[in-house]
Formats: sequence, structure tokens, C-alpha cells
Amino acid sequence: MKFLFNCQNEMLMKSRFVFFILSAVICLTTSFNNYPVYQKPPKIRTIIIDPGHGGADHGTHGLISVEKDITLDISLKLGKAIQQEFPDMKIVYTRTSDVLPGGGDDYRPALHVRADIANKAKGDLFICIHCNSNGKPAGGYYAKRVIGYKKRMEYVGRGKKKRKKLVNAPVYESYWMTNTKTGTASYIWKADRSGFKGEAINQAEEGGEDIEDSTGVTFDMTSPEAKIRTLLYEKKFFSNSALFASMVQDEFEKSGRVNDGVLQRDKGIQVLQATGMPSVLIETGFLTNKEEEEYLNSDKGQDEVVQNILDALKKYKDTLENNTNNNPGTGNAPGSR
Repeated sequence: MKFLFNCQNEMLMKSRFVFFILSAVICLTTSFNNYPVYQKPPKIRTIIIDPGHGGADHGTHGLISVEKDITLDISLKLGKAIQQEFPDMKIVYTRTSDVLPGGGDDYRPALHVRADIANKAKGDLFICIHCNSNGKPAGGYYAKRVIGYKKRMEYVGRGKKKRKKLVNAPVYESYWMTNTKTGTASYIWKADRSGFKGEAINQAEEGGEDIEDSTGVTFDMTSPEAKIRTLLYEKKFFSNSALFASMVQDEFEKSGRVNDGVLQRDKGIQVLQATGMPSVLIETGFLTNKEEEEYLNSDKGQDEVVQNILDALKKYKDTLENNTNNNPGTGNAPGSR
């Protein structure tokens, strides 16, 4: 009898144990099914839009417009389009009116203000909007060409050796030269200006103070390890700048615009190398060309330019956020958030 009781007690305990295990499994399964899927945060959260020139700095002159007005129009439309496409994205403008960033009439301090705005906002991408010029008068100009020669008596030599001589003098003709240069281009910072870019990256880290990296480890930005990490980010920012610029140019070309490519200036571009993030200056077209200037002044032209840049941004964002090998991993400077 005692044996039977012990067996029943043992079976009851086993049943309770099995019930407990099954309950735990059901609980865990239900919890995992209801738990939200983890998603990596977007790598592009803040975009800086920089309308070139402004105020007393007119930029390039066309026949009917000046660069500062067109760059502002396109920039404001671009920011609105990005906001509609990506409602959670933050847009920061370096100017929203016909005033140089920081005020004043001198464009040089305004360049520093533009970079400061971008770095303090901890932007993930800096887009600078400009219009181009080929250095010739807008629309067209008179040029001269040789159409022949005629004999002409001229004095040659000096002092006592001065004498008359019959020479063939060129005969010139003036003719009207239409300014036909058109095209788009995107500039990225000069690779040999990496030291400046590194300083900008550190500036984006609140003056180069101690920061935390993605693992939560605090380290000194002046340490050798931090300097090496800065160099890595310089390279990544350069490649990301080139990537976005090439995507912009591809979109321009698809829409029928002339593609002058992704370029670098020998002397560098200050506003690009002073911003601690991927940065691109987009030349949207030539105001010195009559037809292209009219295009850039029209709603149709501006809307197409905006759409081209937006389409490039979508591809760039998708590439960065879905590329698992894109270390160090963000468009931001290290520890910037």
C-alpha cells in the first residue's frame, strides 16, 4: 500500500514538472511571437542642405538670374521633397533666405558658418547646391578670328637700329560666339585634404572631447587609437561622398542632362573638407548658357533637378542601410549620437 502511494506521488510530481515545462515553452513561444522584430536604426537621419552664395555674394550671373536665387529655390524644394519621402529625417538648411550664413557681406566667414552649422547638427550627409559658369559672358559674346593678312610697314628695332620693315599683319574679323556650354557635375573634397577633413570630424564630436564609440567605450579623441579611427572615417566618408555623387550624376544623365562626372578641384573646396561627414557639391547646370539658365529658372527644370537628387538619395540610403559590410557603419562621425 505504501509502495503504491509512493508511485502515485512520484507520477503526480512528474506530471506537474511536465506541465510546468509545457507552460514555460508556451509562454516563451507566445512572447517571442509578439515581440517586435529588431530593426537597425537608419544610417541617414540628418541631411544638411547648403544653398550656395546668398546676400551680397551673388555667385554666377546669367542673362535673367543670379546663382544665389536659383540655389535657394532648388534647395528649399529639395528639403521639402526629402521630408515628404522620409518624414522621420531631419533637414537642416545653412540658409533659408537671401542672407549669407552668419550675416554680413563677406562670403569667406560664411563658409565657416556653413560648416559649423553642419557639424553642430551632426549631419549624415552634406549637400551643397550650386550653378556653374564657363568663365565667358552669359548667352554669348563677340570673339575675333584671323581671316587673312596684308602687307604693312612697321618700325622694328630700337634706337639707332630702328628701321622700317614690310610685314604680314593679320586681318581680324569679329563674330558672335554663342555660349553653348551645358552640363552637370558633382564635386567631392580633395583626397589630399584629409587632414582638414579629420579636423572637421573631430569638430563634429563637440570640439574633440572624449566620446563614446558604438560599444559604449569612452576614449580620448587625441589618442593614437582615435586618430587611426578618424583616418578610417575619412576614407569611408570619401568613398561615400564619391558614391552619392556618382549616383546623382547617373540620375542627371538618365534625365537627358550632360554628365560632366564626379570631380575634384586641385585647391580643394573649403565647405566640403570642413564638414565632418560625406559631402558633395552639385553643379546643377550652366547659367551662362541661355537655354540651361531658362531650364534652371523654370518650375519644370527645378522639379526635375530635385527629383534626380532625391532618386540618388534613395539609392544611396538603401545602399548604406542594406550593406552589412559598410563598416565603420554609419554616415556619421564616430560616436556622434
